[in-house]
Amino acid sequence: MQPKEWQEENYNDIDDYFDSQKKKNSKQSKRKWREIEAFKEQKRMQREIAAFDDYVMH
Repeated sequence: MQPKEWQEENYNDIDDYFDSQKKKNSKQSKRKWREIEAFKEQKRMQREIAAFDDYVMH
């Protein structure tokens, strides 16, 4: 294998690695966003139930 071919192969591997890391980070960001939205929805539902309970009790 000639040095130039080796360097090109090595660069392709590096590019592939960084592309996969970008995808991984993107997936983690999306997952985190979904977790935040689920948490906010849960808190909203708790407030609504608490407000309903206050309404029913009075």
